[in-house]
Amino acid sequence: MDVIKTSLILAIAITFYYLLLQWPQGSDMQANNIYEDNKRLSIDSSEYLQTKPLLQPNDTPSLSAMTEQETVEDVSVDGVIFTIENEDLILEIDGSNGRIFKSLFKGVKETLGSEKPLPLLGADDQNSYFANSGFFDDVKNSYIYPNFTKMVPAENDDGSVTYIFSGESEGLFLSKEITLAERGYEIKVEDGIRSDGNRESTNVVPYAVIESESPQKKDLGFFSPERFAYHGPVFSTNQEKYEKYGFDDLLDESYSETSSGGWVAIIQHYFLTAWIPEQSNENKLQGRFTGSNQRFSVGYTGEKMYLQPGNAVFSSNTLYVGPKLPEQLSKIQEDLSLTVDYGFLWWLGKPMYWLLNIGNSLFNNWGLAIIFLTVVIKLLTWPLSAKAYVSMGKLRELQPKMALLQEKHGDNKQAMSQELMEMYKKEGVNPLGGCLPMLLQMPFFLAFYWVLLETVELRHSPLFWINDLSDMDPYFILPILNAAGMFLSQKMTPTPPNADPMQAQMMKMFPLVFAFMFAWFPSGLVLYWTMNMAIQILQQWWYSRKTA
Repeated sequence: MDVIKTSLILAIAITFYYLLLQWPQGSDMQANNIYEDNKRLSIDSSEYLQTKPLLQPNDTPSLSAMTEQETVEDVSVDGVIFTIENEDLILEIDGSNGRIFKSLFKGVKETLGSEKPLPLLGADDQNSYFANSGFFDDVKNSYIYPNFTKMVPAENDDGSVTYIFSGESEGLFLSKEITLAERGYEIKVEDGIRSDGNRESTNVVPYAVIESESPQKKDLGFFSPERFAYHGPVFSTNQEKYEKYGFDDLLDESYSETSSGGWVAIIQHYFLTAWIPEQSNENKLQGRFTGSNQRFSVGYTGEKMYLQPGNAVFSSNTLYVGPKLPEQLSKIQEDLSLTVDYGFLWWLGKPMYWLLNIGNSLFNNWGLAIIFLTVVIKLLTWPLSAKAYVSMGKLRELQPKMALLQEKHGDNKQAMSQELMEMYKKEGVNPLGGCLPMLLQMPFFLAFYWVLLETVELRHSPLFWINDLSDMDPYFILPILNAAGMFLSQKMTPTPPNADPMQAQMMKMFPLVFAFMFAWFPSGLVLYWTMNMAIQILQQWWYSRKTA
């Protein structure tokens, strides 16, 4: 048996097996089946209210304690629409309920070549997606709608702007202060409520929630990174720093955990929406599906507050609506950067992203940054590769002796293999050395695939004839170059005389197989692999000269 080629085939098979493991779970594709099953989860509101737990003043109440009709608000906009913005973000707010019902990213375009800002929060034909915070009246068992009619902006010394909203509802005076820095996607929110002197005391519950319908299936290519990216809820608690609890999981069972600090989010390819409470407070983090409104809700409720006549209470939270930018996310909350998920090879993914950033700062181009990353990794792994190519050179020198052994033993493959292994041992040759360079590439290839899934900066980034590194090569130039490189590398690799003919034929097909697959892969990933191949050929040529 040809150990070298068998090991290489096995390594490539394992690599693509792990790529298939990235097929979305609890995301877009599975959520498309949600509506088929929602009848079994629909709850009549009157029955639901009968199960409402009794809450004591210091309890942290559950979203499930609120009525089904109130938990998921109507999609329509009834109040005054307020628009606020900074250099990166535009937000539209419904004055009647205080809900942020639309967000636009100024620097991120909807499609390649378009001038339209990309929306994240909002309603369209496929989904409705909102974020809100405020107070719930525990006595009346209903949301307290703020009915904002006034907004006053106030500039702060650090350049940020605080937008102060005010409104009134049945003797309650409500406020919401939203602070936006000059740049960035962090939104600081403080909700306040004050009772006039003539109103009875009541209990109010602070809350923050993200609401979304089931995401609809998009027409994506088989190898599109978005197809493989997770889309669904994520929770972080004291017990579990990063837990995916998908839309399909919420159909089976609601999520509920009490924790100090933590956060809740809905993440998707490149973007996320997250609520982060004051980290010193204890909150009940929750997620559920509301059958009557066909809506998912993820959020948290704080401890119940006793509101006396003439007094006021406040609740502070941070909302993040934007792209997955690890540096910004980690500044808001240390574990929030975990939403940039590099899979089980995160220990390779994080330094690879760090090197990509360095490359982009040097060359001001993410495509050149990928080339920079590839060169640095090949330099770091050069000593291991050198041993492999030295071993390949020795194999090439032993070709005449191996040919004599083949003549001597003829079809007796067992005797041939036994004497070959003795020769390898005597000459100090590693028969696996020839496949070591390819084996070394596999974990880096997988890690970079996850980095590509999560690095929003590569979206719509150009390089030469390529307009978008996150999309396929429009002219298939990189896949063809890669196939040519693989073919040349095979020609430069010595083949043992006892090679299995079937395996040899399989190896010859690899350049064509890779060319077909890479034709549909994101061009950034193919660029990485092709540069690896080019440097590998250079190494093979260099060490073949030294042993010639």
